[in-house]
This record gives sequence, structure tokens and C-alpha cells, in this order.
Amino acid sequence: MPPPPPPIYGAPPTSGSGYSAVAALQDGWARFTKSPSTLLVPALFVLIAVIVLEVVTQVILRATLLDTHSCTKTVLGTKITDAQCGPGFLTSLFATALAGLIVSVVVQLLGAGLIKCALNAVDGLPVDSGDVFGYALRPNVVSAAVIVSVATFVGTLLCYLPGLIVGFLTMFTMFYVVDKDMPALDAVKASVSLTTSRLGDTVLFYVLGLVCIVVGAILCLVGLLAAVPVVLAAAAYTFRVLNDEPVAPAA
Repeated sequence: MPPPPPPIYGAPPTSGSGYSAVAALQDGWARFTKSPSTLLVPALFVLIAVIVLEVVTQVILRATLLDTHSCTKTVLGTKITDAQCGPGFLTSLFATALAGLIVSVVVQLLGAGLIKCALNAVDGLPVDSGDVFGYALRPNVVSAAVIVSVATFVGTLLCYLPGLIVGFLTMFTMFYVVDKDMPALDAVKASVSLTTSRLGDTVLFYVLGLVCIVVGAILCLVGLLAAVPVVLAAAAYTFRVLNDEPVAPAA
């Protein structure tokens, strides 16, 4: 079998100094609408796996840490029987963070292959859905997934906002692992360096990306089937352009 053709690069649509988060999402949308199945198929594999894992995790947590039961409470000196008692705030916060940790590890592992698919798309190379599973157990990928997920878990325990900050600072970690074959800690440092060196641009992209995912979630599975590939392609575009690397034309 002959080797795949080299990527056909056009001139970069913009340099790192002229990067636009809106342009990144427009590029992601253009790639998605041009060939919806290219990133939709691998993203669908991951979405199904995450949904199943999330349901199983919530069922287990609600039967253990988040269990409610009948009890007697005293309100203003009056005893109320058969009231529903449940976990306190700290227990609920821990359960939420624990569920996030479990799901995050799997998302990171399968997400490495998704990132490879997205990078191939913006590089003008063929996209192989098998990459979703082909990268999941690579040592650097596993290490990076654990580091990012545990850091996010700890951040979530500190009342959510630190978890979002960790997610922002490490959002390009797996890109560096997959694309540059960096060790996990080096990839984390590279991601933090990239996001903080272009803070305004990366914050805007992160917020817009979250908005797209949230809107997609509100519209149920159908919305996520469009939102995830678009944001994924936009992230790959962002990674390339902010590193002053070329991307193939979207159309």
C-alpha cells in the first residue's frame, strides 16, 4: 500500500499574531459542514462511551454517596417524620468531583484519538476513526490523562471555579502529547505557557467553546453531534495557528 500523500498546505489563514477565536470556530464550522462525517463518526464513538459511563457512574453514586433516605427532622421545634435526608454539601461536592474525575480520565484517553483526527483534518490529511482507540493506551497519553484529570478533580473540590481554571490552562496538553510526542509533564507546561502567553485569545476561545458545548447539550444529543466536532476542529486550528504552523484550507 503506498504511503498517504503529504498534506496540501495553503498559506496560513492568519498568523499567530492575528489569531481570532471567532475565526477558529468559523473554520471548525466550515470543516464540519463540508464533510460532517469526517469528525462526526469518531466524536460519536466518544459521546456514546461518555454517556454510558456517566449514567453508570451516577447510578452508583446515587446508590452510595448521594443516597437519600427517610428520616426525622426538627424544624422550629416541630418534629417532621418521613422527611427526605440526603448528603451534605461537602459530600455532594466530593461526589460531583469524583464523577468528574472518572469521566474526565476516559474523555482524555479517548480524546487523544479525537485530537489526532482533528489535527489531520486541519492538516489536510485523511481522518481515521480508528485513531480514537489507537491512542488511548499510549503511556504518554495515559500519564497526561491522569495528571489533567486529577488536577481538575482537586480544582473542583475547591468549589468548581479552580477546576475550570485547570481545564483552561491544560486544554492543549493532549495536543502536545499527540502532535509533538511530548512527555506528559512537558505537555502540561507547554499548554500552560501557550494559554497564558495568549491569554485574551485563549480565554475567549475557551469561553466560546464552552458556550457551544452547553448549547449543544441543551439541544440534547443532536446539538452535541454538531458542537463537539466544530469545537474540536476549532481547537486544532487554534493550536496550529497559535504555534505559527500552517493549516490546510477549510473549503
